Amino acid sequence: MGTGLLGATTSIGRTVEEDFEEWPPPKARVRSALWQAEGHLERREYFAAFRALTDALPAAATAERPLLLGLRHLSTAGYRVQEGDRVRARRQLAHARRRLSPFPDTQALVDLVAAEVESSDA
Repeated sequence: MGTGLLGATTSIGRTVEEDFEEWPPPKARVRSALWQAEGHLERREYFAAFRALTDALPAAATAERPLLLGLRHLSTAGYRVQEGDRVRARRQLAHARRRLSPFPDTQALVDLVAAEVESSDA
């Protein structure tokens, strides 16, 4: 069969473009990032959660972006409170609550970070 040039066919009958598909597929990368971020948030590893979500944003479909962005605000709120910046932590928590309101499954994570942000106010 063909070799090397784009559009040529490889020995297994696929085009060269098909051999260069993104791997892992974008949908799998986003799902993996969500699982990773959830674990990081539960362990209060806020910067790691932020990085996982940020890395997944380019692969996210339009419908997935609000969830990723909301969780990214949530991780930023946690990070800010750990750094002692309560004003920005509260602001990021408010952004997270607004963005995550359409996603009721995230409420436990929001409550977890909110407890940390609000306990720092005392």
